Amino acid sequence: MSHNDAIAVSPPVPSAEREPLFVPKAMTTVVVAALGACVLVNVALLVAQLRLYRAAHGSYAAFEREIWVGNLTGMRLFAFLLTGFVFLRWLWQMRVNAEALAPGGHRMKRGWTTGAWLVPVACFFLPKRILNDIWAASSPADRPRRTGVLLTSWWLLFVAAQLLDFPSTSRGPLSTEMAGAALYVVSGALCIRVVRRLAAMQRARLRGATGEPVC
Repeated sequence: MSHNDAIAVSPPVPSAEREPLFVPKAMTTVVVAALGACVLVNVALLVAQLRLYRAAHGSYAAFEREIWVGNLTGMRLFAFLLTGFVFLRWLWQMRVNAEALAPGGHRMKRGWTTGAWLVPVACFFLPKRILNDIWAASSPADRPRRTGVLLTSWWLLFVAAQLLDFPSTSRGPLSTEMAGAALYVVSGALCIRVVRRLAAMQRARLRGATGEPVC
């Protein structure tokens, strides 16, 4: 076992010194539902983009479908903002739990759990660094891992989608937008699995550490 892996089995902080530890079932459900809504919006957007792509240039059908694409692009931006808010609130609690499970296993201060997503350019790699530490702290004590195929696959697809088609009201080349929407669909589905897996991992670790049921 390497030093980096060993952080996942650090003893929890004594209860008198730590914040309340829990895996919020309701918030996890809300995050999964919000991510599901994002996936559905992107599916609808991708279908609208395909229909626009097939329409004759300058035709009434193309004009009508262009309006649909524009409306769905705006809906996607709203869905992303809402999902981002609930996801970061959920991730903050995951970080609190992870700090108790591995007090010395985090390379960045807690404030970066939300701040890292807002820094230009750095937002493409700093959040993954934080997620890696949370994942390691939440891993089973007998199989500690800094990251996993699921987590890395989601992140790479999510970053690729943003580079191709960053969520906004502005428009780019239709082919690029279509590729971005397709990547958002796949990365969104993987993110749902990441959220559920991380919640389950932390629930198991906290239950083992306290010997009591975890919410």
